[in-house]
Amino acid sequence: MRTIKTIQDVRLLREARVFSDAFAAYLEEEFLALKEAFDFDGLEEEFTLDMHGYMVVLEKGDNLRDLSVVGLDRNQNGLLGCLPEFVEKVERNGEHWYKVVVIYTNEYGMSFLLPLESVADDEQAIAWLEDQVERDAILLNY
Repeated sequence: MRTIKTIQDVRLLREARVFSDAFAAYLEEEFLALKEAFDFDGLEEEFTLDMHGYMVVLEKGDNLRDLSVVGLDRNQNGLLGCLPEFVEKVERNGEHWYKVVVIYTNEYGMSFLLPLESVADDEQAIAWLEDQVERDAILLNY
């Protein structure tokens, strides 16, 4: 699990080549979009997601059913037991990942990013994610 609270976090992951170029670029785009959404006028380096809810990249081996370290309790089945605000499936350069946004309060929400390879061996997780994507697609078309 990787947490992203600052642009420096994104850039360090990119420099260390922890993720593919396409996914790293997406993380930076998402971070900058959040900075803009929160109407922060300062330098990118001064903006932090601490007060708003940060980005969490889940990796192979992370227990999706117990993410209590980021507020999703195992007694509630972690990510798979929450009711997300929305879930989208993203595809770039032949890669796929999911973005799951969970709202905790009116002022705090978390973005969970799951590269497909992080959940590829978990049929229940894939089914849950795909059900959520389908649910959101139906709601958007309604």
